[in-house]
Amino acid sequence: MTNKTLSTYLSLCTEYYDLDKPQAPSDALAFYREYAKTAKGSILEPMCGTGHFLIPILEAGYEIHGFDASPFMLDALHKKCVAKRLKPKVWQGVIQEVALKETYALIFIPSGSLGLIIDLREVKLCLKKFWEQLKKGGKLIFEVETLKAIPQKVGVWKGTVRQKANGQQILMSKLSLPLVDNVDTTMCRYELVEGHKVLKAEMEKFQVRLYDLKYMDGLLKEVGFKQIKCLKAFDYNKVSGIEDEVVVYECTK
Repeated sequence: MTNKTLSTYLSLCTEYYDLDKPQAPSDALAFYREYAKTAKGSILEPMCGTGHFLIPILEAGYEIHGFDASPFMLDALHKKCVAKRLKPKVWQGVIQEVALKETYALIFIPSGSLGLIIDLREVKLCLKKFWEQLKKGGKLIFEVETLKAIPQKVGVWKGTVRQKANGQQILMSKLSLPLVDNVDTTMCRYELVEGHKVLKAEMEKFQVRLYDLKYMDGLLKEVGFKQIKCLKAFDYNKVSGIEDEVVVYECTK
């Protein structure tokens, strides 16, 4: 259980998230499954969310564990697993506080989720924890957004709507704010609508740290990684380019 109070990924956000992205992108899932195939031991997915990656990898027969800070996301994950008769080993927690006895052959964080940790001291702490939790020769794989992902339009509200099976709708409105200290901030409002009535609303301040890749390289070396690759998403055979908005790091202990 985490001691931190989470202000993102609440109930409506979680519902919208699964309606908007019912499955992991096929290219990303295939990419991470290849790493799972070659992992010589158990796998850990911190920030596992509603199980877009964890569940199909578990279904494929791999030993995978996961945790997430959002109880709403984990509840959605458990409901999916009940329907599939799966018994996942997942728990609520945040990287900064987690204490694990087990070490892993593979730790991966897809979907740019590491960027949700915006305090650089905490980022360094998390990367050090990952290094400590890896077996010798184990790999840490994660995505980050680069400074090329800076929003082009700020100060403009945009909206989308997703339909629930019971006829209700979830409206998501968002407002991008100017970048500050390489942190991209978006104000999000989620509304549960039935007919002409708003039944429930949530506000969320969604922040993601964007990275200068030289800075991330330095952090990884500082915490102990010596074998570091920066790849084009999601291609094992291509290094990242200077125009890439998203890159994947492969770090071997």
